[in-house]
Amino acid sequence: MTTYLSAAGGLAGVAVDARHGPQITLGHLSLVGQVPSKLEEEFSDHMSAQGLDEAIRYSQFGDLGTDALGVVLRAQRVGDVVLSRPVFVAREWADMVWDAWEGTIPMKEWHVYC
Repeated sequence: MTTYLSAAGGLAGVAVDARHGPQITLGHLSLVGQVPSKLEEEFSDHMSAQGLDEAIRYSQFGDLGTDALGVVLRAQRVGDVVLSRPVFVAREWADMVWDAWEGTIPMKEWHVYC
């Protein structure tokens, strides 16, 4: 896991490693270490069922994210495959969590495993 601190020094974000976990679930969805295209479809369906489908956005790198939950589903290369590496953020960082240029997630995260 990678942690990100706010300017005040508090925990503001956590990126979960696709290979080492831990596993995080949202309802019935396992978010860590999944095939990104399959997870994206299931995540979108989950958001639609919650009436939050309009809250889904894509980063400049093609990663699905939502301000509503403060999560962006990044991709991480693991050997010869690519798996999901979700990044969760605190409420103060949730605004534009999906935006690599104007969001609050440090640029370092957007360049990890590209």
